[in-house]
Amino acid sequence: MGLNEIELRDGVNSIGHPVRQAFYEGMAETALKIRERDLQLAEAGSPSADEALKNYLRNMINDL
Repeated sequence: MGLNEIELRDGVNSIGHPVRQAFYEGMAETALKIRERDLQLAEAGSPSADEALKNYLRNMINDL
């Protein structure tokens, strides 16, 4: 990306900066993939994935 660590950190912490937007888009994509995987595992009977989904739902409700 051509940025040093300080510039990168400043970009992530600056509202409206393209680096911040890319950082949060990447985080959202990763979170979605993890939740989709956990949903598949919960549907297959994984107790830990089922618990993770319950936590996701609880957090979503709390964020409302």
